[in-house]
Amino acid sequence: MDLNVLLNGDFAELGQAITDWESMTKRLATLESNARNNLKAKAEQAHWAGVNATVSREFVAKTADEFTDAHTQAQSITNILTDTREELIGYRQNLQETLDTARKKNLTVVDDGCGMFHVQMIIHPDRAAKGTTVPEHTDVDEDLLHDEVKLILSKATESDSSAARVLRSLVDSVKEGFADSAYADRDSAVAAEKKAAQDTKDAKEAAGLYSRLDGLDDAEMKRLLQLTEKGENSPVFASELMKDLNYRGRDSQEGLLLLAQNLEGGGLDGQMSDTERRLRDALSVNLATATRPDAPLGPDGGVPSEWARKLLKTARDGNDLPPQAPGCLSGGGTGLGILTKLMGSGNSVYDGSLLSATGDEIRDYETHTKHPYDGISDNWQGTQEDPMSGLMKAMSRNPAAAESYFDPRQNDNLHYFLKDRNWPGGDVENKMPQDLIDSSARHYFGDALEAASTGHPPGVQTPEIPAHHDPAQAAIFSGVVTAYGHGIAGDPVGGMPAGLRHSMGGMLSDYIGDVHEILGQERDTPTDYSGLTIQNKDLVPVMRAMAEDGHAFAQVHDAETSYVAQELDKYDGQAFVDKNAPGADRLQAFVGQSNSALGQMDAVRADVIYQMGEDKKSVNAWNKMMYYHLIGAPVTGIPLAGDTIQRMVDVGTAEYQNNLNSQVDQETRQHLADHFSSGHQQVDKMLEQAVHDKLPQSQWHLMDQDPGQFENNLQGAGLTRYHDGLTNGVGYMGKPAG
Repeated sequence: MDLNVLLNGDFAELGQAITDWESMTKRLATLESNARNNLKAKAEQAHWAGVNATVSREFVAKTADEFTDAHTQAQSITNILTDTREELIGYRQNLQETLDTARKKNLTVVDDGCGMFHVQMIIHPDRAAKGTTVPEHTDVDEDLLHDEVKLILSKATESDSSAARVLRSLVDSVKEGFADSAYADRDSAVAAEKKAAQDTKDAKEAAGLYSRLDGLDDAEMKRLLQLTEKGENSPVFASELMKDLNYRGRDSQEGLLLLAQNLEGGGLDGQMSDTERRLRDALSVNLATATRPDAPLGPDGGVPSEWARKLLKTARDGNDLPPQAPGCLSGGGTGLGILTKLMGSGNSVYDGSLLSATGDEIRDYETHTKHPYDGISDNWQGTQEDPMSGLMKAMSRNPAAAESYFDPRQNDNLHYFLKDRNWPGGDVENKMPQDLIDSSARHYFGDALEAASTGHPPGVQTPEIPAHHDPAQAAIFSGVVTAYGHGIAGDPVGGMPAGLRHSMGGMLSDYIGDVHEILGQERDTPTDYSGLTIQNKDLVPVMRAMAEDGHAFAQVHDAETSYVAQELDKYDGQAFVDKNAPGADRLQAFVGQSNSALGQMDAVRADVIYQMGEDKKSVNAWNKMMYYHLIGAPVTGIPLAGDTIQRMVDVGTAEYQNNLNSQVDQETRQHLADHFSSGHQQVDKMLEQAVHDKLPQSQWHLMDQDPGQFENNLQGAGLTRYHDGLTNGVGYMGKPAG
C-alpha cells in the first residue's frame, strides 16, 4: 500500500459499502428466519406422500438452506469489511502519530510510489531562515523512522490484500449458491485460509503415505496416523484426502474401498494392530467429514454429491480387474459391506443424506438381485457380514438421520426392515451364542431403531423419566411394537429376533411414561407423553419377547420404579393418609395404575421363568441380571431429582429383590395371585417411605387406620389392581389365567 493512500485515502466508500452490507444482512436474516420457521418447518411436519414426500420436501429444504447460507455469507462479508476498515483506520492513526513524533526531530517521509518511500529532513539546516534553530536528529533516528513506517505500511498492505483475497475465496468457494463459512473478522478468515492451505498440504502427504501403505515402516505409519487423526474434523483435509487417494493403482473411490478392505483385514499379515485400527477409525471419520454439508464433497440440498454417489456405485459394482490383481475390488454385498464396515467403525457421525442413500443402495441391490448374499444367507456368517450391519451402527450415531430414515409417515423403510427383508442368517440368529448376537446386523438395527425412536444414541444419553417424543419418533416406536406384539399372543418370544431385545428394553425405558399409562389404564385417548394409541394387549407380548433378555427387562423395571417414585413425590403427605386431602383421589388412581403395571410386568417375568423350566442355570443367570439392576439401579443411571425420590427407589427395589420368585411351576403359573406379590409389595414400601419423608412421626400411625386412605384406598385397592395386572398380563400373553 502506498504511503499517501494510507495517509490521505478516503475510506468513506468503504464505510458506505459496509452500511449497504449491514442492511443486506438484516434483510437476509429476516428472509432466513421466515424460510426456516415457516417454509421448512411446515414442510417437515406435512404428511405428504408420493412425489411430495421426496422431491417437494427436498426442494423446500434446499431453498431454506440457501437462505441460511446467503445470510451467513453476507454476515461474513460484513464482518470482514468492518474489521478491515477498522484496522486500516488504526494503521493510519499509527502512521500519523509516528510522523508527528518525527517532525519534532525535523524528519518526515515522502511517497515514491509503488509502495516505496524515503526519509528526508523537513528543513535542511543550510536552507533554514536566519535565526531559526532546526531540531537535530541522528542517522539512527532516520533508520528508526524508516523501519517504523515500513512496518505500518506492511501491516496495512497485508490487511488490505488479505481481505481482498479471503473475500474472493469466500465467494468462489462454491460453484453455485452461497458459502456457509462464518467469519467473525478478517483475522479469522485469514487464519482459516492458512489452515486450509496447511490441511491441503497435509492431505497430499497422507495420500502419498497411504499409496505406500503395504511398505511403510513404523515411523511412516506413525506419521500417517498423526496426519489423519489431526485432520479428522477438517473438511478441507478430508475432501482433499478422498480425492487424492491412490492405493494399489486405483484412485479416489476405488482406492478408499481397497484401503478400507486392507485395514479391516489387518493388512498383509491378517492381524489388525492398534495403529491399523486407529487408521481405519480415522479413515472413517475422514470420510464422514468429507461428505458432511460444509465440506466440498458434501451434499447439495440434501442430495449426496456426485463424488459420494460414485462411491456408492463403485461399492456396488466393484471393478473389472481379475481376482488375482492387487487392485481387484469385489462388488455386490461384499463391496457394499466394505463401505458400511468403514462407516460403522470408530465414532464417526455421518450426514443423513449419505446414510439414507447408502441404505437405499443396499436395499435396491438386495431386492433386485436373485441371490444377493449367496453362501452366507443361511448361516451365522450372514449375521456378521450383512452390509446393513455397519450402516445401522453408523445410523445409531445420528438419531435425527435414523428418525428420518425409519419414519413410517415418509417412507416404507421401517416396514421393509421389520417385515419384508430376508435377513442373512436370520434363521439361525436366535440359536447363536450371545457374543455373536451382540455383533449381528440385527443388533445394530436395534441400536438404530432406539436412536430413531428416542432421539438419542443408545446407551449414551441417560433417558429422562418421563420423556416426551415427537410424532415421528412415536410412529417408529409404535411400528416396532405392532410388528412384534400385535396378534402374536401365545408365542413366548413373539418372533422377536434375539438381536433386538436389548434395544427394545432401551426403547420401552425411554417411553416408560407412556408404558405406565398403557399398562395402568384403559385409555380411550392417546397417551399424554408421546401420543401413543398402542393397547396393552399388544404391548405385553412385546415385553414378554424382550424379557428373554433379563438385562432388557430389568432396564424397563428400573424405569418404571423411577417413574412411580417421581410421581409419588408430587403429592402432599396428607394425601397418603387422608382421603379428603387435596389430590388424594388422584393419588389413589395413580397407585392403582402402578400396581396394575407392575402386576403385568410380574406376569411377564413369571412366564420367562416358567418357560425355562428345570434349567436352573438359565433361571439363575436371568435373575442375576435383575439383581444387578436392582441394587441401586447402576446400569440405567436414570437421573433422580431429590433424596425422597431416591429413597423410594431404594426401598422399592430392595423389597422387589427380597420377594423375587426363583421357580415357577405349572401350579404357580395358573395361580399367580397366590404366589406373586413382588410388584405390589414394592409399591407398598415406596408408599410407606413417602409417608416417613413427608409427614411427622406422630402421624405415621394413620397408615394403619382401618378404614383409612392408606390401608384401604392405597394398599387394599392397590392389591386388587395388582392381581388384575397379573391376570391381564397372563391373558395378553395367551396363557391360561388360572
